[in-house]
Amino acid sequence: MKKLTLCCATALTALVLSSTASAADTVTISGRAYAFNHMDTFLQGATIKVREIPGLSATTDANGDYTLQVPDDTNVTPYIEPPDGYNEIDLQTFHPRGEDIENANFQTPADGEYAGLAAILSVPLDPDTGRPQQCAIVTTASDRDVRGVDYQTFWDRTPHGVPGATSTETPAIDGPTYFNQYVIPDTTATETSDDGGIVWTEVPAGTYRIETTSPDTRFASFLATCRNGRIINANPPWGAYELSPGEKPLGAGVVAASATKVKTVANSKTRKVEVTIDAGEVTRVNATIRMNGTRVGHGRAQHLGPGTRKVIAQIQRATPRGKATLELKLRDAAGDVVKSSFDVKIPRPR
Repeated sequence: MKKLTLCCATALTALVLSSTASAADTVTISGRAYAFNHMDTFLQGATIKVREIPGLSATTDANGDYTLQVPDDTNVTPYIEPPDGYNEIDLQTFHPRGEDIENANFQTPADGEYAGLAAILSVPLDPDTGRPQQCAIVTTASDRDVRGVDYQTFWDRTPHGVPGATSTETPAIDGPTYFNQYVIPDTTATETSDDGGIVWTEVPAGTYRIETTSPDTRFASFLATCRNGRIINANPPWGAYELSPGEKPLGAGVVAASATKVKTVANSKTRKVEVTIDAGEVTRVNATIRMNGTRVGHGRAQHLGPGTRKVIAQIQRATPRGKATLELKLRDAAGDVVKSSFDVKIPRPR
């Protein structure tokens, strides 16, 4: 049996939330595809796919809306194959945990805006594909009041940027550049404007946890999974969205990792619990084995992943056989934590 708890920590406060893992095998991701800087232009007939699951797709309707079923408790990076005249965009990497992901919108640049932004930012493009030679990441430090609303309200509340915010990355990369109030990247700006836009233009392949802060506002972090040629737009109401006082980040945006297998191993020399972790980012793992409330085993990995890895929790020699609980903590670079627990059986020493 597995139980799940999410704990979220930021530089300003420590937060705790609890939820129960869904019994369903899938969740729904839904949202709208529209033209960058033209919220009244919806992209009909675009194909929405997922990087990690080839063959899974949905098509946008006349309003640019889509609905896509994806596996629960796994990493998913949606991307759009748009109509002619527009450019492919990835979203952030999500890790759903029993709840549907709503308003995962695609803010998709037309060829003109795409070429203009690339020129302003001096982005090196591949001459054959016209895509970035490396990867680009875009997000918006966005107001709290554009979450949990319909598209028209979201539009009515635009511009929805939070000024005075700055972003950092783990691992560190060059940048970012902030957009000014005219929705133009400004290399002289040192923080966000009312537009809220933030961009990194030459990012090597890898996974990056992006954190955004300001003196007065808390924001959620997000994970960008970069490959050469990708443009990742973690746009509102996801990405670097504002958190109300005491509010907890949404679970699908934190700790892109989970335990996929728990196995007890015993031989003449040792007893241990092997935990297989599937991680989309560098993750800290703390595994504790308890029997009747007493700790009888422990294992730790400070920088695990990304990828499929194993963490070993050694069982203390004097531990008797019987039922025990494995308590697992997974922590991302922003300090957000997912806790889960598993029932395990401790074998007798051999």
